[in-house]
Amino acid sequence: MQISQNLKLKQSQSLVMTPQLQQAIKLLQLNNLELTNLVNKELEENPFLENESIELDDKENSNEEQTSKVDESFESGESISDEPRNDDYENRWDNDISFANNRGSSIDSTDPGSVIEQTLSNKVSLKSVLKGQAELEFIDEDDIKISEILIDYIDENGWIVEDLENISDFSGFELAKIEAILKKMQTFEPNGVFGRNLKECLKIQLKNTEKFDNNKNIIIDNIEMLGSGNIRGLQKLTTLNEEGLKEQIKLIRSLDPKPGCKYSNDPDNIFHPDVLVSKNNSEWSVELNQGTLPKVTINENYVKEIESLQCGESDKKFINESLNSARWLLKAIEQRNLTTLKISSEIVNQQKEFFEKGKKYLKPMVLKDVAKKINMHESTVSRVTSDKLMLTPRGVLEMKLFFSASISSTKKGETHSAESVRESLKKLISNEPINSPLSDEMLVEKLQSEGIELARRTVAKYRELLNIPASSVRRKIMKIQSMNI
Repeated sequence: MQISQNLKLKQSQSLVMTPQLQQAIKLLQLNNLELTNLVNKELEENPFLENESIELDDKENSNEEQTSKVDESFESGESISDEPRNDDYENRWDNDISFANNRGSSIDSTDPGSVIEQTLSNKVSLKSVLKGQAELEFIDEDDIKISEILIDYIDENGWIVEDLENISDFSGFELAKIEAILKKMQTFEPNGVFGRNLKECLKIQLKNTEKFDNNKNIIIDNIEMLGSGNIRGLQKLTTLNEEGLKEQIKLIRSLDPKPGCKYSNDPDNIFHPDVLVSKNNSEWSVELNQGTLPKVTINENYVKEIESLQCGESDKKFINESLNSARWLLKAIEQRNLTTLKISSEIVNQQKEFFEKGKKYLKPMVLKDVAKKINMHESTVSRVTSDKLMLTPRGVLEMKLFFSASISSTKKGETHSAESVRESLKKLISNEPINSPLSDEMLVEKLQSEGIELARRTVAKYRELLNIPASSVRRKIMKIQSMNI
């Protein structure tokens, strides 16, 4: 066999994704806040890009400064051509001491900055409340340090989330010393703080109110049995009759499992919708949320100044690359916004019944249904609808919610969306008779009577997705509720 080298030419077609195309695809799947972060990064790196909103603010501020200067000139008397003489100055009205004092006090009392500072300083947090109690409780320097560490590791519920052995390892304090300090801090307000789990939190509240006994201890230690409705099992463990157990459970259920929540700050997970949907008269309108969209432009004046300069080859290369990159970014953002608006409008157009009547009327819809109508690829629709929120009259919803699998109907030619079927299932279970919950087989029959063809295992799967327990567990829960606990 002879081995030799040779050259061959081969022609083939392939899809090459340029960096610009990859960036455009990436822009499609970014929500408004992520897009703003990307634009802010480009603003730092590209000298030709300019934040339009900041420029508008600067213009408004300059106008305000000019107005304030005019006001100051009138107040100081500079704008008056006929200035009073020195000997007449004593007779000027604004020289009155009492008036000046009153004016100064009114300005100080209405200063917006001071009002904000006072509001922030008066805001009470869980850790500040606990720190104040620790300062009164502990005198020894080591005790104070341990209390500060424990307060740092308390979560918003008022529980200690870190293992005490780990705290002992990194702090250098003995485990027994930390446990002793923790025991003292478990008497702090709000009642129940510094528990290491739900059971300890409940026991602390009972001990601090001197209502703790052996029966309550057994019930709390076996709280899982209470959650599953196993009343008979609890009766055997506590040797209480039904009435006595009922009173004990009623007291335990009155306790606060999350005592620290009353001092919790405002939630950080504020929703920022990307698309706004509203109804004007009888028509539905769709628009992008301009409040969260970045407003960026190219400073053309700066471009003209740069072009008029005598620059070297490397400088010219940098200028051209930066300018082309800036113009491409603006074009890509505009295309991304138009595509998002186009897809959102088609979703609303196909799901009008949902917006009019509710989740039960959500139609089965897949990516292909939207892509076909607007002449786009399914992958484009998928990227645009991922991780984006839509503010509607029915609340803030994920755009992916509107895409649901099709469920066959007992009536020929009709289908139901999986989401609307789950809504029907949830409604059936919420309206089931007391002490007689519907089994999965009975739910299948009920759904068939509504025209929904569903297998028993699918009903069980949807029920689990809705976090609804089986009929046997629901029966035990109903029994507890019937005891008026």
